[in-house]
Amino acid sequence: MFDNLKILFIGGDQLRHLYYLNQIHKIFPVTSAIIENRVSGTNIQVPIPPSDLSEHDKNNFLKHFSQRFESEKVFFGNQTLPDIPILNIEQSELNSNKTTDFVKSINPDLVLIFGCHLIKDPLLSVLPKHTINLHGGLSSRYRGTATMFWPFYFLEPNHVGTTFHFIVSEPDAGNVIHQSVPTLEYGDKIHDVACKAILQSSKDIIKLIEIFKKNGKWNIFPQKSTGKNFLENDFKTEHLRIIYDLFDNDIVDNFLDNKIKSKTPNLIKQF
Repeated sequence: MFDNLKILFIGGDQLRHLYYLNQIHKIFPVTSAIIENRVSGTNIQVPIPPSDLSEHDKNNFLKHFSQRFESEKVFFGNQTLPDIPILNIEQSELNSNKTTDFVKSINPDLVLIFGCHLIKDPLLSVLPKHTINLHGGLSSRYRGTATMFWPFYFLEPNHVGTTFHFIVSEPDAGNVIHQSVPTLEYGDKIHDVACKAILQSSKDIIKLIEIFKKNGKWNIFPQKSTGKNFLENDFKTEHLRIIYDLFDNDIVDNFLDNKIKSKTPNLIKQF
């Protein structure tokens, strides 16, 4: 249906975002990209812990975020932006005339989103019908922020995954076209599973684009109303005690040994 598919990517500039973009670009050349600056300092990947933490919780905080950065380097390697027209923006410019003018100049057939902040008007109103967000969580059970962390906290490591959904004004609430989960293996730690979820999603998006290019559409599934929208302030450093103090980051091994029981997620699948 589409001989020359025009794809616009809107996302962040962290390793996982660039990996996703580059994997797509290898198979389906991306026409252009809007890149939000998420890396604004050498220590952005390892944030500074809150000053009021105990020494023990401070160590857990630093361990958690430093290991996340190290895992992403292992799984995603060095990533650079492809040689395509790029509009670099700050968060404050995401929903602005600057971005809407750029989108209008491209007139994309398909917009793929991963890693930017919430898209609202005026940008939302100029995006095409087929604008798909990759949400790092299985919606609607895990919506909002840190949604690859919360399944571990609730001892559901098999619920770490991603959701491809249409974008709407409410966070992570649009109709779903596909969900991905990684294969859990002995030795997987919390950040390994999150990275593996992005690897699997980067493979699945290629199949989704192939379907769209052939048919011009996907099967669409409305989201259930049940679930939780996790907010940024829901996370407390003390939650990390479950991961590191109680289970020593071996939740996957405990799950595979049937020492932790979790129902299999009912995934939405396009293929």
